[in-house]
Amino acid sequence: MRKSIVRCLHALFVALVLGALVACAASPGSSGSGSSSSQASGQKSFTPALDTATKCSLTVAGSYDNFEALEAEFDKFNTYYPNVELSYSKLDDYNKVVSTAMSSSNAPDIFFAQDFMLDNQSYDELFKHAEDLSDPALNIDLSCVRPSLLSKNKAGACPMAPIFSSTSGILVNEDLFKKEGISVPTTYDELLAACDKFNKAGYPTPILAYNVASSYGNLVGELMYGNAVKNPNTVEQLNSLDPSAGENMRPVLQKVDEMIKRGCINLTVCNELKDGYNALILRFFEGDIPMALSSADTASGTAKRESQSDAFGAHPFSYTFHPLTLTNDGACLLDKPSVQFAVNKDGANLNMANEFMRFLISPQELNDIARAKRLPTVTQDLAYDGMYAPFSTVDPARIISTQEVGLSDDATIQYRVAAYKVANGEASIDEAIAGFGTYTL
Repeated sequence: MRKSIVRCLHALFVALVLGALVACAASPGSSGSGSSSSQASGQKSFTPALDTATKCSLTVAGSYDNFEALEAEFDKFNTYYPNVELSYSKLDDYNKVVSTAMSSSNAPDIFFAQDFMLDNQSYDELFKHAEDLSDPALNIDLSCVRPSLLSKNKAGACPMAPIFSSTSGILVNEDLFKKEGISVPTTYDELLAACDKFNKAGYPTPILAYNVASSYGNLVGELMYGNAVKNPNTVEQLNSLDPSAGENMRPVLQKVDEMIKRGCINLTVCNELKDGYNALILRFFEGDIPMALSSADTASGTAKRESQSDAFGAHPFSYTFHPLTLTNDGACLLDKPSVQFAVNKDGANLNMANEFMRFLISPQELNDIARAKRLPTVTQDLAYDGMYAPFSTVDPARIISTQEVGLSDDATIQYRVAAYKVANGEASIDEAIAGFGTYTL
């Protein structure tokens, strides 16, 4: 079943609204909380390449229930092309039905795509419909996207462009760190020391985590991918699920075991969370949790839930999203695309679909849509949203591109399940390693 939201606004109305917003933003009382005009940022303004009187419709298909951030971009695009009707449709069970949808008579013009689909033969038919967005003739400026996020197929083409990125890290209650005189940790030793201090101060758990196997990727991801970068010859062995590859998990599992024994994560408290990211965010908003293990996709849900938390409403506090490192080498950015757009090259309105992508793939629009969705931008300006500003100081040499590393989903599942088993006392480190290749989620 498809759920559709259609946005088609009269150009004059949109122009007046946007003009009013610009006037407000420029007023002396404006906070200027990170957004800037294209002129101020040095970005060239968008210049339409097609007849602005063109009348047509474009549909974007994806897995989100709703996509208000994209609707805002539709509104902006309509100031240039007022007769283009833009809509977003959710496809239920997206990954299973998208290939069929692309072969139908009402196939979308733009659709969500994922890295894992490139390596899965069952999606070969899907990508036969995808345009190469790196084709110079399209004039889509992919150079404004962090290179670590660009996905290429075996032929070197870019069948999709990242709109949002994600990473792993910790939500940090900045007020609690200030209250206890503790610095936000940037190394593993500092993390252990901070956890010890919070435990001595009587906090329920230094780090809150959703205690299911899938979420352990947020804990072990940096080590898992980082060790693969240092030892690229192990990637093929890990991806083949060769039982002997399990030994590569040992340093990761040792850190997990140590953190549990040192009381960094109180699983009794964590097991009180019953409904995933929603419960994790609301528990964090109670105000007595210093850190919460999270992905950026989960952290993006904080803004909507501030008003749902009575505790946060009564006693709001400052919080940000920080890198979590289990090494002493410094903070790391585990860089991975979140939502990516592909263009249907067989669409009836291909030129306009490419025009919308040319409009969207620009520093200003990518920053704006990411901030509206509260996910990390895919541009270089990670400080654009103060929520993710701590990642903007990560040494470029410490940015790890998950797609460049090349670990398969099945390989990462082995790490996540093994870490869960060790953390919960279901297996010793040796037993968890022996199970490599057998784990599923």
